[in-house]
Amino acid sequence: MALAVCNGIQISYDDTDPNTSKTPVIFLHGHSLNRSMWDHQKQALRGSLRVVAVDLRGHGRSEKPKTGYGRDEEVKDLEGLIGVLRARRVHVVGLSRGAGIALAFAAAHPERTASVAAIGASTDHARLMPEFLDQRLQTMATLRAEGLRAAKEYWMSLPIFAPVKEKPDALAKVEQMMLTYTGAHWLDPTPPKDGSLLDLAPKIASRALIMVGERDLPGFRASAEEIAAKIQGAERMVIPGAGHLTSLEAPEAVTQALTTFLGRG
Repeated sequence: MALAVCNGIQISYDDTDPNTSKTPVIFLHGHSLNRSMWDHQKQALRGSLRVVAVDLRGHGRSEKPKTGYGRDEEVKDLEGLIGVLRARRVHVVGLSRGAGIALAFAAAHPERTASVAAIGASTDHARLMPEFLDQRLQTMATLRAEGLRAAKEYWMSLPIFAPVKEKPDALAKVEQMMLTYTGAHWLDPTPPKDGSLLDLAPKIASRALIMVGERDLPGFRASAEEIAAKIQGAERMVIPGAGHLTSLEAPEAVTQALTTFLGRG
């Protein structure tokens, strides 16, 4: 584990091969989780690749500011970390919230992005998944009215977590990660309004892989189709039997897909 000051805050990360000239593969996790969601992929890939797994701001062992949780700030955090890694170019892999950050970084920095893989990315919640948007707002309201424990219980009861609950080992991992989450984003007094990924996607010039679980919410599946269609040459892949947390629900399939994709250069 290492700590670095990036964009003015402390970011915690793992680096499997810091003393190498290999192009790093940076893994970004989903909202309310942390970098340990990538443990399977890290162990499988570390022999051939330099793997860097990051705790996003507000998660895991990274700093938890009171505000500043917009995607633009998270992209700046990533920019700062890449400077610390002394990497000229990087591969970026993200799931859910992390997928949005990965795509936004690739759009803003095509010259520094060797490739981008986005799993379960979302766009335009109000149009594609209004129910999920309402559920997120209810989570925040629950936190303020009943406390963090009640908010986490409500959050974990949502349909987005239903597939992972069918896999005891994956569920145990999620529950362990949730224990470390402080609800920082839900308490942000000035919640950010991120722009649509559909506006950013056409600016992505690197190789791109857009993945989604077969059993993910319909809005996420629609988002994957729309985002992939906006990126020239993007590959699109559906992971059979998996829901939203694909790296935990179908770890072998995700690892194999990433191994093949990253192995192309």
